[in-house]
Amino acid sequence: MSAIMTGISAVDVAKGLSIFEIDESLAALVEAAEADAEANNGELSDSIKEALATYAEAFGYKVDRIADFLKAQRAEAEIAQREGERFQARHKAAENREKRLKQMLVWFMLTRRVQKLRGELNTITLQANSAPSLVVNEATHIPATFYRARVEITWPEWVEVLEALQPGPLRDRLMNGEGKIVQKELQRGILSDALARGEVVEGVALVKGNHVRLR
Repeated sequence: MSAIMTGISAVDVAKGLSIFEIDESLAALVEAAEADAEANNGELSDSIKEALATYAEAFGYKVDRIADFLKAQRAEAEIAQREGERFQARHKAAENREKRLKQMLVWFMLTRRVQKLRGELNTITLQANSAPSLVVNEATHIPATFYRARVEITWPEWVEVLEALQPGPLRDRLMNGEGKIVQKELQRGILSDALARGEVVEGVALVKGNHVRLR
């Protein structure tokens, strides 16, 4: 335990000790006050009264300093988030402007049938892409083999689908596909709601944690 400082202001105590040390000192002062009262027919000495008042005030001052620090960090985080969003928007806007200008240059150079645009310091060259881009103008005639199905259903419904399939390679492939072609995802929100309604699920519980709140 930290030595109890006397003849010092509450502000100086708060600056010199952590909140844990102030708390320990207050506990020690309460014990000392009880002993002092027993020895003096229930009366407390002026030094004990002064120390208790000083450390109680220091504790409140320390709480305010911690709260101010938390508020400052929250404000800094919010500013940084806003700045990040602003820079992300600027980044996206700049990328889009670059893309549009390049597309305009491609159109201009193709229509003018020129391969290079020369300036005093720079040269812009028209080049073919290294890989062709897929352009779908009409999807009606694309064979089914080029599609993949993505269906969101509950796991019991998925099991029901599997059980309804005839034995064969497809059924075996789907039944053994968990973690590969089939992802089993826990619906945490739905499970939490069920537990909140009183349903019992072995191995699962709703547990309230703790957090600090500034007022």
